[in-house]
Amino acid sequence: MSAGSWLTASSAEREAMSRCQFTFVVDDTLGESEVDALLGGVSDVTVEHERGRTLLAFDREAASLAEALVRGLREAERAGAVVGSVRSHDLVSLREIAARTGRTYESARLLASGERGRGGFPGPMSSNGWALYSWVQVRTWFTRQIRASALEPEPRAVERDRLIAAADHLVRARALMRGHDWADRLAGMICA
Repeated sequence: MSAGSWLTASSAEREAMSRCQFTFVVDDTLGESEVDALLGGVSDVTVEHERGRTLLAFDREAASLAEALVRGLREAERAGAVVGSVRSHDLVSLREIAARTGRTYESARLLASGERGRGGFPGPMSSNGWALYSWVQVRTWFTRQIRASALEPEPRAVERDRLIAAADHLVRARALMRGHDWADRLAGMICA
C-alpha cells in the first residue's frame, strides 16, 4: 500500500496494518548523497553507522512483516544501498542457549550432542570451533521435545523471529548470488 493509498484506505484496511520494525545491514558505509536519496523518498527509516557499515532501521506500517521487508529492500536498493543482511539475533552459542532456557551449559551441551534427551537437537550452523545454532530452530525443538521447558513463547514473537531469520538467510544468499549466471537456477531451491 503506497503512502497515497493509506489515506484512501478504509478503516478496516488501516486496522489490518501493523507496525513492522526491522534493520537492514549494508556492507558498506553509505555516502551522504546515498543517505539523502534514501531518506528523500522514505520517511520511516533511520540511518546509523556501525563498524564501517550502514544500518537502515525501518519502523513502518504494513499489512505484514514480509511485505514490509520486501518493500524496504526495494526502496533501499533503489537508493543505491547494497543490503547484505537483515539484523537478526538468531545465531546463538550453547552458552546463550543455556541462558535463554534456564539450563546449565553442560545440560545444553548434552542435549546438543544427543547424550541426553530424545535426540533430534538442531545441528549447528557452523563448524570447526565455536558451534552456532539457529535460535528459531532450537526454541522450536525445546517446545516440542521438552514439555516442561521454560520457553512458552508468544506465538507472534516466534513467527516474527522465524520470518526475520529466514529473511536474513535469503538476503545473504541473494548477496552471494549477485552477478552469477547460476543465480536464477539456484533460486529455484526456495520453491522446490
